[in-house]
Amino acid sequence: MHWQADTTATPLDSLDTSPGEVLMLINHAINALGEAKDAVTTLEIEKRFNATMKASALLDAIEEEMKADISENVRGAFMQTHLSLIANITRTNVKNDLESAKESISLIMSFRQIWVTLHPSLEEECFTWPLSSTQNHRRSGLHLA
Repeated sequence: MHWQADTTATPLDSLDTSPGEVLMLINHAINALGEAKDAVTTLEIEKRFNATMKASALLDAIEEEMKADISENVRGAFMQTHLSLIANITRTNVKNDLESAKESISLIMSFRQIWVTLHPSLEEECFTWPLSSTQNHRRSGLHLA
């Protein structure tokens, strides 16, 4: 018996979570990682820890939502990003590593771009990234400084 991945797409209307809700989780993870990066630079250990734990919880929520996603390839891409993010978050916490914090943000931003590319209507719904100022992203949950 040979296992073969199901590569058929699940229709968007059968998802329990909308692509916009997944995007909001991604945006909140970006915000938390930005807070962690800021805490690394200011040597605020408790703030860094809390922000990275929040980001980890958000990543777990995204992973859970990806189980019902439209394709195995998207899930696989996110899982690779997820594993790299967890490694970087750990380095950020243990070593107060600014480069790991920056790389985490870069990784999740790349995945965000993939998600928006897969769901072009999100650009109208949640604005195009990057648009202009932090204020323009408040509706989508993205609050970067």
